[in-house]
Amino acid sequence: MGDILPDTSQGTRVYVADYLGKLTALLAVIDAVQVTRVVELLFDCWQNDRRLVFCGNGGSASTSSHMVCDFQKNIGLDGGKPFEVVALTDSPALLLAWSNDTDFANVFAGQARTWLRKGDVLIAISGSGNSQNVLEAVKVAQEVGATTVGLCGYGGGKLAPLSDLALVADQHNMQLVEDVHMVLCHILFSALRDRVRGLLSA
Repeated sequence: MGDILPDTSQGTRVYVADYLGKLTALLAVIDAVQVTRVVELLFDCWQNDRRLVFCGNGGSASTSSHMVCDFQKNIGLDGGKPFEVVALTDSPALLLAWSNDTDFANVFAGQARTWLRKGDVLIAISGSGNSQNVLEAVKVAQEVGATTVGLCGYGGGKLAPLSDLALVADQHNMQLVEDVHMVLCHILFSALRDRVRGLLSA
């Protein structure tokens, strides 16, 4: 077993405590009513055989892929019927083709025109709230009659007012914002799972 270095860095301890304190404070002010609205939207989406679509850049792209795993597999297993869930981040070939042949701003919008239908739900994730390719996907969703949920940071940026429902981590620190978004996504998934199991009432 390797040696564990002694805890001698007071500065690091202060940093860790400060980070955890900021994250706790952000989570404490999340609008539970707004989160509940999103859960009910997703329950309606699943009940009525509609599609759930995710998109985001960087760390938010990873969150999008992660959530497809949780929502598609587990809601399908626990709910007894499939839940169509896709992430517009998951085909490198499509991302590169849209970017190369048109513009990087279209990497999600081009795919959104294929996957989104009236009544579907798009969860658009942008730490800054200003990612142009995410905003363009939201515009496509609006054109086809899908409902949009924006997960934003940095005060919401352009994404919050553009979305039908917005969940905002009001912090100008990308890592803290991404932490909050992952927690929110897991809350949405866990609550929906319990709704389809009949363990959670409306």
